[in-house]
Amino acid sequence: MRKLIPFLFFLTFSICSKAEAQDMKYGKYSQTELELTKVDFEPDAGSVVLEENSFNQFLGAIQHSSIHRRIKILKESGLDAANVRISFYAGDGIQNISKLNAQTVSFENGIEKVTKLSKDDFFEVDLDDNYKEVRFTFKDVKVGSIIEYSYLKTDKGITFLDNWVFHNPMPTLKSSYTIEVPSFLNYRFLAQGEKTQKCDYRTSYDGTYRWTVTNLSAIKSEPMMANYQDYLEKIGFQLAGYAFSNLQTYGGTSGFKQTYTSWQELTESISEFELFVHYLKPNAGEKSQILTFVPKGDTETQKAKDIYNHVKEKYSYNGEFGPFPSKNLRAMLESRKGQRADINLTLLAFLKSNGLMAYPMLISSKGNGSSQLVDTPFIDQFNQLIVYTKVDDKEYFLDATNPERPFGYLPLNQHVAYGYIMKEKDSGLIPISLPHRSGIVQMVNTKLDENNQLVSESTVRFSDYDALTKMNGSTVDEVDTLKKYILGPSPENLLEFGVTEKTDPRKQLEAKFKNAFTDFDAETAFISPFSYTRWSENPFQSEFRTFPVDFLYTFSDNYTSIIEVPKGYEVDDYPEDANITIPGGTAIFTYQVSQWEGQIKITTSLNLKYPLVSPTVYSELKYFMELVTTKLKEPVVLKKTANP
Repeated sequence: MRKLIPFLFFLTFSICSKAEAQDMKYGKYSQTELELTKVDFEPDAGSVVLEENSFNQFLGAIQHSSIHRRIKILKESGLDAANVRISFYAGDGIQNISKLNAQTVSFENGIEKVTKLSKDDFFEVDLDDNYKEVRFTFKDVKVGSIIEYSYLKTDKGITFLDNWVFHNPMPTLKSSYTIEVPSFLNYRFLAQGEKTQKCDYRTSYDGTYRWTVTNLSAIKSEPMMANYQDYLEKIGFQLAGYAFSNLQTYGGTSGFKQTYTSWQELTESISEFELFVHYLKPNAGEKSQILTFVPKGDTETQKAKDIYNHVKEKYSYNGEFGPFPSKNLRAMLESRKGQRADINLTLLAFLKSNGLMAYPMLISSKGNGSSQLVDTPFIDQFNQLIVYTKVDDKEYFLDATNPERPFGYLPLNQHVAYGYIMKEKDSGLIPISLPHRSGIVQMVNTKLDENNQLVSESTVRFSDYDALTKMNGSTVDEVDTLKKYILGPSPENLLEFGVTEKTDPRKQLEAKFKNAFTDFDAETAFISPFSYTRWSENPFQSEFRTFPVDFLYTFSDNYTSIIEVPKGYEVDDYPEDANITIPGGTAIFTYQVSQWEGQIKITTSLNLKYPLVSPTVYSELKYFMELVTTKLKEPVVLKKTANP
C-alpha cells in the first residue's frame, strides 16, 4: 500500500545520526566469517547470510534506508545466491535505489582476491503495477567466497514503511533493523515472530530503536504450510501522528495530528472513500435497481441465502483482490464483474437494501504475512474484504466470489481468527467463528459376491470442507474427475463408481464404489480393511520443522470395515488395537478390532481438534502420523483351512 499522507507542511530540521554503530564494516571480515564452512543448526545449507543491517533515518519527509548484506557460499548448491534482485515501487517516484556497491571476496592460496562490480553490472527492469527491480550477478563466485552488497533506498511514502523481514531463503546468522524516529513523527510498531517480539528494541538514544534477530533457519517449502509468510520474523510500521505547520493561514498554525487513533476513526475515514460510499448507502436509483430482485423465504436466513446465491451466480469474480473496491456500486450493477471487494460489497448492498444486518469486514488472509492481528487501527495488516451478517440471531461470514461455495463457507485461506468489522459505532476486531463438521465417514463391507468373487463395497462420505476440497470446483456430472480426486489417477480393480451431492443443510459428497480382490485364491490372503484413507503416506519426512503445520481446518474421521470370512478360510492375523494422542490433545487416533464367528470388524477414528500445530511438537506429530498411516494400511490375514 504505497500512499502518501496529506501533509500540509513538515517541520523539518537537520537530523544527526545518533544510532549505535553498525556491526559490519564494508570489506572487513572477522576470522570466524572466513573460517565458517557450515551452519550448525542447518548443516545442509548451501549458503548463509553472515550478517545484514538496515539503518533508517528521515531527512525531512523522506525515509533513507542504508542496507548492507553479507553472504557466504558454503556449497555448490549455494551458488545461486550470487544472483540478486532488489524490488522497489517506482510509481510517482515514491521509491528509488541508489549508491549500489557489490563485491566478491575469495582466497586463493591464502591470498585475498576482491572482484568488484561496476556501474554497468547493475540492471533496472520494469515489473507490473509500477514496480521495478535492480538485478545483478556477482562475479568470480565459488565455494568459500564471501559476497556482500550495500545500497541506499529512499521512500517518500512514509505512512506505511516497508516491512523488514529477518528471515531469508538461506539461514541467517544475524539480522538487524535500526530506525531513528524524529520528534515530528510517531509510528506504531508491529512485530511478528517470537524472536522479534522478545527483542529489547529501545536504545540509549531517544527516538532510536533497534531489533536484532539471530540464528534463523532458511525459508523453505514444508508439507502442509503454504503460508509460511505469516510466520516470518519481521517488523512493520504505520504512521500514528505527525507535526505540521501551515504558513498559508494568517499568523500561521502548527500542531501535532494523530492518525487513526481508534478503530471507529479508521472506519469513518474508509467509509468516506468515494468508491465505498454508495455500497454502504445506495442512492434511490441504485436501491431501486437492487430491489428488482426479490429474495424468497419467510425467515431472515432464507432471504440471506437467496440473496447470496443470486450475487454469486450473477456477478463474476475477476480474480483480483484487495481491501478496497475498484469501482463504485453503479458500475458493479451495470458490469456485474469485479474484484473480491467489489462483489462482496455488492452482496452487502443487497442484504442491507432488503433490511438485513450486514457490515463490511477486513481480514488478513493466510499468506498475507500476518499470523496475528494487532488490536490497534493498523490498516496495512489487512488485504481482503468479506461480509459479516447476523440473521435470525446467528452470525455468518460470507464471500460470494465462488459460485460453487455454499452460504456460510469461506475459502480456506480466509480461515483466520479475527477480522476488523466496520460499523456505525463499536468498530474493531471480533473473532471469526466458522462452525462446521468436516470429516470423512467410511463404511466398507468385504465379502464373496454372487459370482463367488471377493469384493469390497465402500461408501465414503465427505462433509463440509472435505466435500468442497474433494469436489475442487467439479460437479457430480464430472464422474471421472471426481474419481481421480478421490481414488487417485489409477485405481486398481475398480468395478463400479458413482457420486451424489447434497448441499442442505450441509455440504456433502458421497462416493460409492466396488473393488475386486483378484488374487484371492492364494493360500494366504491379505485384506486391506479400508479402501480410502486421508493420507496414503506420512507427509512428514524431514527431521526438523521451521514453521507451524497447517491442516487448514479441523475434522473428525470415522471408518468402519466389516470383513465376512469366506468359507474355507480362517483369520490368521489382524491388527492390534491402538489409542494414540499428541501431547496436548491436538489429535487423537483410535483403532479397535472385534471378532465373532465368521466376521471381523474394525473401527477407527481420527480427530483433529486444532488446525495449526506448533513446530515445537513436530517430532510428536511426525511420530503420530507415522503410526496412523501405517496402522490404516495393516491388513487382515486370512489363510486356507486344512479341512474346509
